[in-house]
Amino acid sequence: MFELRRDPVTGWWSAIVTDRTFEHASFVVQATPIEGTHCRHCDDDPTPSADAAEETAIRRVTLRQDAFHRIDTGQERTGQLSVEQAMAASGSWEILVAPREHHERLADAPPRLAVNLLRALRDTMREMAAEPRPDDEPRYIQAVQSYGMQAGSRSSHLNMELYSIPQVPHWVAEEIGGGARYVIKTRSCVWCSLARSEEESGERLVLAEERFVVFAPAASRSAFELMIVPRAHAADFTTLDDDDIAAATATLQRTLGALDALGDPPYNLFLHTAPVGERLDETFHWHWEVHPRLRVIAGLERATALAVNPAAPEYAAGLLREHLGKGSV
Repeated sequence: MFELRRDPVTGWWSAIVTDRTFEHASFVVQATPIEGTHCRHCDDDPTPSADAAEETAIRRVTLRQDAFHRIDTGQERTGQLSVEQAMAASGSWEILVAPREHHERLADAPPRLAVNLLRALRDTMREMAAEPRPDDEPRYIQAVQSYGMQAGSRSSHLNMELYSIPQVPHWVAEEIGGGARYVIKTRSCVWCSLARSEEESGERLVLAEERFVVFAPAASRSAFELMIVPRAHAADFTTLDDDDIAAATATLQRTLGALDALGDPPYNLFLHTAPVGERLDETFHWHWEVHPRLRVIAGLERATALAVNPAAPEYAAGLLREHLGKGSV
């Protein structure tokens, strides 16, 4: 049976399978390694090989300037739609790269290196936000980490990708609107409320730490989806100080390590934060999301855009909590 659940932020519906017999093995999907004998990030690193083990500096590499060419496909002429260029290409695609020979997962990276990666992410996002842009052009900076070929990774080298996009993505825009509606209705932040309620109930809670709460959203759109929400209300990730970055790194590594309950699964990790220049202090709350890539999108989902989740979030959270508990013994 499918249980339809509505996301309290976006209003999107998910179909959660609640009456099946769970087989742990059906969710154990190994990340496919990136093939190849040479790593271009190692080849391009100017650091001598002898120093690589001690080096924790993060390199910022621009892969493409003017990465986004926005096209308006909705111009109507004489009763027919025509494709017209709406604006010149803009935005960028960049990557933050760990030093030579660092091919470990983010969960396994040395703490100092992992902290430096997130600190470089914060600082690079600040620099990208300060870059000139047309006054009327929106700008959103999307941070993504992909692990395993099934998740779209192109390299086994430890990295974080950054996309400066000349529009606010639909998903983020829906979250911004949902957060604002919730504040108007309740005078409180929906993400703060979610973190509190999930910690209190414990049913979908994975991890509760001093500064962060990690849980499987009730209307998860994918199996073993996780949300990492800071307890301190803030709209913009780039406002974090170094202590916040260190705490965020520790929680992020522990959360990703919990996925070892599924073996070594492929996943997408991404950050949702306020768009550049937008003052959303009262209505938005930055957060991480983790989406393991455990299955192929099927026909019902393609036909209806209704997400189908074969692993109830309550089951997923329980399995990950159990794994974390074993690791702490």
